[in-house]
This record gives sequence, C-alpha cells and structure tokens, in this order.
Amino acid sequence: MKTYESIDLQCDEKDADKLPSLKKRSQIGSISDKTPQLTVMHLWKFTPYLLLFFLLFFCDTPAYTQIQQINQELNKLPFIKDSVSMVNTLNRLGTLYRTRNADSCFYYGMEAKRVATNIKYSQGQAAADHVIAFALFKKGFYAESLELLGKILPYYQKLGDSENIVLVYLDMIEVENKGISERTRIYSLLQKAIQTGRKLEKDSIMSEVYTRYLIRGPALSDDSITYYINKSSEIAVRYKDESMMIFNQLLKSHQMVSNGQKQEALPLIKQSLSNAKRIGNTKLEFNSLVSLINYESHPKKELEHLYQQYETVKKSGDKYLEIYTLNSALDVAKQLNDKEEIIKIYAELKKSMTEDWEKSKKFMGDYVKYNAIEQDNKLLAEVNARRTLWIVIISFMALISLMTIYLIMLRRSRKAKEQIGALNETANMQIITMEEAKHEAVREEQRRLGQDLHDGLSSSIASIKHQLKVLSLDTEDPILKKKLATMQTLITSAYEIARNKSHEWFNSDRGPQEKAFEQQIKLLIDSALPDSHYQKDIQIDQGVLQHITIDTRIALLRIIQEAITNIIKHAKAKRVSILLYEEADSLMLAIKDDGIGLKNKKPDLGSSSMGLQSIKRRVLYLNGRMEINFGTQGTELAISIP
Repeated sequence: MKTYESIDLQCDEKDADKLPSLKKRSQIGSISDKTPQLTVMHLWKFTPYLLLFFLLFFCDTPAYTQIQQINQELNKLPFIKDSVSMVNTLNRLGTLYRTRNADSCFYYGMEAKRVATNIKYSQGQAAADHVIAFALFKKGFYAESLELLGKILPYYQKLGDSENIVLVYLDMIEVENKGISERTRIYSLLQKAIQTGRKLEKDSIMSEVYTRYLIRGPALSDDSITYYINKSSEIAVRYKDESMMIFNQLLKSHQMVSNGQKQEALPLIKQSLSNAKRIGNTKLEFNSLVSLINYESHPKKELEHLYQQYETVKKSGDKYLEIYTLNSALDVAKQLNDKEEIIKIYAELKKSMTEDWEKSKKFMGDYVKYNAIEQDNKLLAEVNARRTLWIVIISFMALISLMTIYLIMLRRSRKAKEQIGALNETANMQIITMEEAKHEAVREEQRRLGQDLHDGLSSSIASIKHQLKVLSLDTEDPILKKKLATMQTLITSAYEIARNKSHEWFNSDRGPQEKAFEQQIKLLIDSALPDSHYQKDIQIDQGVLQHITIDTRIALLRIIQEAITNIIKHAKAKRVSILLYEEADSLMLAIKDDGIGLKNKKPDLGSSSMGLQSIKRRVLYLNGRMEINFGTQGTELAISIP
C-alpha cells in the first residue's frame, strides 16, 4: 500500500531506525518514577507518514471560532491608542495566524516587535520573538528560529512563566527534529516540557505534551502508549478541548493498525473525519484524510480522497499543503495513466505554485524589514557604528549572492524550456508537413481512380447505352420498347454518376510537396541544439528512407524529438550524434550523447520517465526493439525497427 505523507514534518536519517514497524527493542527507561516504564514499542515508529502527519496538528490551534477571533482582533486594531495594548493585540493576531498563514504570522510578529522595541516593552518583545521564531520555522529558517527561541527561553525562565516555557520547549522540539540536533537533545527537551508542565495549575497544555512525547520521544511499550493516550484524553475531556479529543481518537486508530486491528481502526478514522468537519478544524480533517489515503489500496479511491483533501487544504489557505497534495494526486493519476486527470491536476498545481511564489516574494520583503528592525536594535545597543555597518554590508552581499544564484538557475531553466519549446514547435511543423504529404498521396490515388473510372467504366456504360438505343429502334414490340426505354434511363443515370465522380476525383487540388526527410530531421535538431552550444554529427542513409512509410517517418521524428528533450533536460551533454541506417532487414536508429543522464543509475524501462516511456511505446507500435547503453562516456539509445 502506497503511503502519502503530510509535509510540515520531514523525516530525516535520525528517524529512519524508528519508522518501519513496532518491533521489540531493548529497555530504555522512564521519564520519572511517576510514569510507566518506557520499553520497546513506540506507536509512531510504524510508518514515516505518521511522523510527518502529526505536526500539522501540533502546530495547530483549534480552528473552531478562530476566524471569528481573528476578525475581532482586526476590528479592534484601528481604535487602539495605547502602545502596550497595540503590541498585545498584534501578538495575539500573530499567534492566531500560526497555522493559518505563516506570512501573516510573521508580519504581525514583526509589527509587534517594532512597536515593543520603540517603547522598550520587554514582555511584548519576547512574545513577538516567539511569534517570529515560529514563522521562521514554517518558512524553513531553522537555525534562525532555534537561535531566537534560545533567546526567549531564559526570559520566560526568569519570569517563572511555566506555560510559555513549555510552549517554547515544544517549538524547539519541532525545529530540532528537522535534523539540526541529535535525538538525545529532543528527548531532553521532552522531559523538561513534562517536568515544567506538572507545575501548572491549569494544565490544559499537557494534553498536547503527552501526545508529543508519543511521537518524538523514545520507543515505548504498548502499555505506555495506551497510558499516554489516556492521560492526554483525560486532560482534553476535562478542559473540553474537542480538537485534542479527536486527535487522540486518531492516535488510538493508529495503535489499532499497528496491533493488527485494521478493520476495527477504520470506523475510528471515519469518525475522526466526521468530527473534524463538524467543528471546522481543517488540519484535523486533513490528518484524517491522510489516514484514509494510507488505509486504501486502490489508486482510484486514493485519488478521490486526495481530491477531498485538496478541497480541505484550500479552505485552510496553506499553499504549501496544496502543492504537496496536488503532487501526491499527480503521482496517483500517473499510476492510473489517466491523461485527463493529469492535465487537470497540472493546471491546479501551476496555479497553486504561482500563488505560493507571490506569497514567498511578500515574505522575503517582510524578512528584509525584519532584518532592518534587528539592525536597529543592535544600533541602539552598540556604540560602534562601524561594526553595525559591516553587518549590514555582509547581509546585503549575502542577499545579492542568493539572488544572483537564483537568477542564474532561473536563466538556465528558462533556456532549457526555450530549447524544448523550439524542439516541440519544429517537430509539430514537420509532422504537419508529413500529414500533408500523406493527404497528397491519397489525392493522387483519387486522381488515378478518377482517370480509370472515366476511361473504363464510363466508356463501357456509354457503349451499353448505345446498344440499348439500337435495339429499341429495331424492335416493333411496344412492351419491349418500354422496357428498353426504362433500361436506357437507368443506364443514363449510372453513366452521369460515374462521369461526375471521375471528374471530381481527377480535379482534386494538389497540396504542398514533401520535404526531404533528412532535411526535416536536421531542421528539428538545429532548432533545439544550437551550434554555439553543441557539436552534432547527423548521418542518414538515403537508401533506407525509400522503404519506410509516412507513418513510420512521423514515429521516428517523434522518437528523435523525445530523445533530444531528455538530452536537454538531464544529460548536460556537449556532443550529440544521430545515425540512421539499414542493417539486414531492419532500420537502425542510434542516438548518443556524452552527458551524465544515466551514468550513475541503471535505467529501468518499466518505471522510467515519461519521455523514455513515450519512446518505448512508439518503438513497440512499429514492432521494434529498444536498448539503452550507458557508461562513463555518455548514454546511447539504440532502436531497431523491421
């Protein structure tokens, strides 16, 4: 069964030993003497998608009434006169946007930081830094996020703010999990979160801490897993946290699956989906659909769930999840070989990626402003202006370097697309020319048939008509005369039909003449592989071209087009040679390059790229054979057609 992963969490090599199954392990120990023994099994070591899937919930706050809360805070904002209240409201907005929109989260955190810095409101600065750290994490700035969280933690520890300390620990765990830290560091943070959380009078956050320990902590026995799920559920029920209740229901379903109770788990997954829809929590709805997708073994059902998942993600406004879901749907559509679905998904994917790019550009603008605020803070604290100037220059040069690298990559990508576009255009023109030649051959045959019809059948019918007329004049029998007259009428009609059809066929217009096939191939290659960048060697045996049909020529042209496309996209070649010749009773086509396309991996025609699959399909259509030879000197495609 294929597994589709949720994407906020990425599984690194450190997770690899924890993923495949719930196998027995050596005893690890316990957090404290008040918790069950942590032994050998861990629920979330059972598939990679579970590790990825649950951060979508852990980074989430209950979606129910969240939009209303955001609107309330936004409506208050224009009427706030007090700077401290302004900072607090901006930080609340940033927190509410944590999982709805990372760009908005960053924007409101940055605005709060700016105002708090100006009025020297330290508590507001710390809260703003916490919002900004989370936004940086969501945008992939892991080192920057971890550094900022490390600065916030001592401030909350000094205040004795246990709830915020736990929240910082939880955020640090997710950043560390991205591969920056060892597992022991993550386990230590989990233990600190649990120990700190026990000091809270209002321990509602512990429901999340216990479930986080299940996913990020060391291997647990089945009894320990059940213990922590029950602890989390008990707290969620006590504080009427319906989102955590649903989440724990999902945990139980996956524990059932890991214990071989797959049929019993399905109703729980469906119930979780229904409850998530009822309370309007799109992230829980997404996670429930992930479970259903991984539960399914039929691609069509998987695609249906993925479409449902896409509609859910669109409501959340998370473009990153939209793109991931569409890519998963595209994989299934390709597996089904459904061209209509593939085209539809590609269109949606292009739209989502465009919108995501626009958001990324805005975020980069906000990030530059954020860096400017940070520089202002350093200027206030530092006496040495020269040092600050150097920091600004270095930051600017780093940004210029990144932009330069990006523009170079963009230029290369655009150039390759232009080459492939020119190749496709030229190939299509050549195909049109060949189709015209094919129609011309049909018209020539029509003219020949028209001439034969005129000279043969029409003449014979005219002779019969004359004989009937003579017989009619020679006989005196009125009945016979009447019959002969009827036959004359029928013969005259047949003669007119044959005569008109022969003229119609004979007078059909002639179309444009076919170009030489060798010139068509050279034109196709020259348009895609300019002489300034490639050395080309094209050799075509003219004798072999006399024995191939128009359809075969079209197929050969398409094969050459696909091969050149692969060379442009993957090979990084400088030399390309094409050889077309006759050997025994077969037509041989060899296309060779000196690139790196398949140098490091053995090609598998059963699971190769769309381009190679297209070439293989055309070769099989012509009853031919295809081989791919690769080595340190490049790649060669050899095709033999009877």
